[in-house]
Amino acid sequence: MMQAEAGAPDRLTGNLTEVALGYQRMLLADPSQPEALVGMSLVALASRQHRAAVAMARAAVSSAPQIGITWVTLGQVLKAEGRMGEAELAYEKAIRMDGMDVLARLGLGELRMAIGRPEDALEHYDFALRRQPAMAAAHMGLGHALACMGRNEEALARYEQALALAPRTAECEFAAAFILARTGRPAEAETRYRRAIMLRPDFAAAWMNLGCLLREQGKSLQAEASLARAVELRPATVEGWLNLALLMREQHRNDAAEQYLRKAFSLEPGNVPVLMAWCQSRAAEQDMAGAWEWLRWAQARGPSHPEVVNTHGILLHLERRLAEAVEQFKRAEELGSRAATSNRGNSLMDMGRIEEALGAHEEAVERDPQCAGAAYNLALTRLRLGDWTRGWEGYEARWRFREVHPTPLSFHCPRWRGEPLDGHRILLHAEQGLGDAIQFSRYAALVAARGAEVILQVHAPLERLMRSLAVARAGQAQIARLGEEPPEFDIECPLMSLPAVFGATVETVPWPGAYLGADAQAAAEKWAHTTDGRGGRRVGVAWAGNPRYKADRYRSMKLSTLLPLLRLPDVQWISLQKGEAVEQLVGLPQDVRVLDGAGKDRDLADAAALVATLDLVITTDTSIAHLAGAMGKPVWIMLPYLSDWRWMQDVETTPWYPTARLFRQSSPGDWGGVLERAAAELERFWLDHRGGSTREVTGSGCDAGTARFQVDLLLAAERLKTSEETL
Repeated sequence: MMQAEAGAPDRLTGNLTEVALGYQRMLLADPSQPEALVGMSLVALASRQHRAAVAMARAAVSSAPQIGITWVTLGQVLKAEGRMGEAELAYEKAIRMDGMDVLARLGLGELRMAIGRPEDALEHYDFALRRQPAMAAAHMGLGHALACMGRNEEALARYEQALALAPRTAECEFAAAFILARTGRPAEAETRYRRAIMLRPDFAAAWMNLGCLLREQGKSLQAEASLARAVELRPATVEGWLNLALLMREQHRNDAAEQYLRKAFSLEPGNVPVLMAWCQSRAAEQDMAGAWEWLRWAQARGPSHPEVVNTHGILLHLERRLAEAVEQFKRAEELGSRAATSNRGNSLMDMGRIEEALGAHEEAVERDPQCAGAAYNLALTRLRLGDWTRGWEGYEARWRFREVHPTPLSFHCPRWRGEPLDGHRILLHAEQGLGDAIQFSRYAALVAARGAEVILQVHAPLERLMRSLAVARAGQAQIARLGEEPPEFDIECPLMSLPAVFGATVETVPWPGAYLGADAQAAAEKWAHTTDGRGGRRVGVAWAGNPRYKADRYRSMKLSTLLPLLRLPDVQWISLQKGEAVEQLVGLPQDVRVLDGAGKDRDLADAAALVATLDLVITTDTSIAHLAGAMGKPVWIMLPYLSDWRWMQDVETTPWYPTARLFRQSSPGDWGGVLERAAAELERFWLDHRGGSTREVTGSGCDAGTARFQVDLLLAAERLKTSEETL
């Protein structure tokens, strides 16, 4: 949340008491002295004593109605008190007096801005600048008007002109920073906010905006310090406490967040943004009854407030009342909410109206190009629909979207974007879930084929597994652990940015064959510990993902839901499940047997050893799906009605894993239909594989020499590609 602050006249930013005493001495000598009355009026205005300011200004006008500055001062103080009609009359009186037209025009420009008519303010600022081109205040006022009209670059140019004329003006630095932040230049904005604070250490609004900017960049400690300084300087500012509350909530410091929300509420119980923050806090805690209560309170105070209507749509969406949510988002858009357009796209997406969702997300980005969330949603929609050329490029918006990366990593080296790599050491680092790292680790070999020394940094549960990559066994990639200092490197790239670098399309997804595997001895031990002696096909099963994933309730199921499959004859079911869901094995009916094969695994290398012994893996959308696919195992992935973007839409196969089949819900929550189709397909699957077990397809049978051969083939392919591009 950004905030602007108007500065007081330069000569009143010092010791107001001393200035006031000087004017009082003048008034003791002459109670009707117009200069002293004007001065005392401005002192009262700077001290926010508006009634006293008006009284003094009227006394100045009565004392010297022929002096234009008295009328300008009266206009200023009446405007500050919100008496716009009277202020306008005072300015117009001043305009007709010699030498006062410029100041009066400046005041009228400010007045037009105050009543929300920046386009009308332009003519007054232009007039002032025609008369006095070196008037910094007029350049700054014109900048404000242009900024309000969305003409950001023109506004920034005016602020820079004002600074050229008055180089040490904190308010101009502040205004320039505001525009730089708005136009997606956070580093420059941060520099300018800090410069404003250096010029005016007590500039509360600059501390506030700096804190908000730092929060948006994931610099939580610095953001907290800046916001704390803002509320220290201005304890009565609701926005400061509110932003502190939002920061605490993002850090899961819920007690502190509630404390700051209570402080904001105590200052302004009817403040709509504060009520909205309470509503969102309750919704985040899954207290929907509390969220609705706070929303109703906000609706009573601001029924047409765009964010009240937008939040109404969000609560409806969370309750899966999607059609109603769409209507609320439309209304919020009409009222001016920028966020509502992308939210409407999300609801349309969940309803399966994909093309309409795409249109909404495109509209959201067009309306607010700097909104990271809108750009991210658009990218995911394009990827889902197979428009990977634009989708991967837009997916880079995730680094600006705090819901994906609350505290993105920063490096003191450049990001790799496809330039030649000969001789460079490149860090490829995982960034999201275990499955993501497995899916995109295949690109490590392609990067090595460009001539780089690769350091692949992954989550601890993946460290041993990634040593089975051909490029690692060939000695062309080191495996490092996230959270620990990696070996020295020259350049870096996130794993999930590599498809964009390589220009991946649906037709060109790299598939070198099974690229992850298991240790043969570990696989033999797993076989020995997961055989019940009854024979039959060995099928691994996993039914639940990470419960911390926000959409986990849609992709995961209870083990009991799988009973129609688990009762099929001649199948030896082996659990690949990890985490708390393993406990569900205890509650199975007596006629169903599922062996716990992975509950005590140390990491995914142990899971790979078990997968290597299986004929088939059936799983929901978990890291096990990616593991089995990367090992070249037949894997059936059970997907919710609206699955993750990577599985695309209305297809039963995926270019990422040729051995995978996708079983989608035909309607939200319809796991029964998915299992019915899977059961019917099992008999056909066994017939297709009756000539031999699939257990031999593990992806682990290649030695270091073979691994090096695979990398050399990739290198040759890259060279061929380069030569074709130069023809």
